[in-house]
Amino acid sequence: MADMVGTHPVKAPEIIELVERPAAVVHLEASVGEFPRALGEAFGLAAGTIAASGAVIAGHPFVRYLSFGDRIEAEVGFPFAGTLVATERVALATLPGGRAATATHVGPYDEIGATWDRATAWLDEHRLERAGPAWEAYLTGPDDPGPPVTEIFWPIV
Repeated sequence: MADMVGTHPVKAPEIIELVERPAAVVHLEASVGEFPRALGEAFGLAAGTIAASGAVIAGHPFVRYLSFGDRIEAEVGFPFAGTLVATERVALATLPGGRAATATHVGPYDEIGATWDRATAWLDEHRLERAGPAWEAYLTGPDDPGPPVTEIFWPIV
């Protein structure tokens, strides 16, 4: 039987191999309360800079968490293909390749903490060493049909 998060069945975390990808990101620091509003602006800036550069979005929007507490520090953006002309607010970054643990969250964003907890416990149970900041990729959003689907990636050694 599948694990459950809220009322949604989820598959167990697993290890995958990622391909390194360039990304356009906005560095964001905000309180937990300010963060959701700031995300929309950051995604808009990153997408606009990709388009203005003549490049194309080549993957799902993501948030890579650099620190998490009362304030959140993150890189927010999109993988892209082409050449990025960076701006004062939008920088070139790299989503790392290599081994990563991944877990999928199906359901409201306010329930994603349970999926993070499950993924963290799974990493600890399997004694997997983290190799950098984790990120969330938003496969579907709140305006798409059905519940939002978010994939968590955690680089590992």
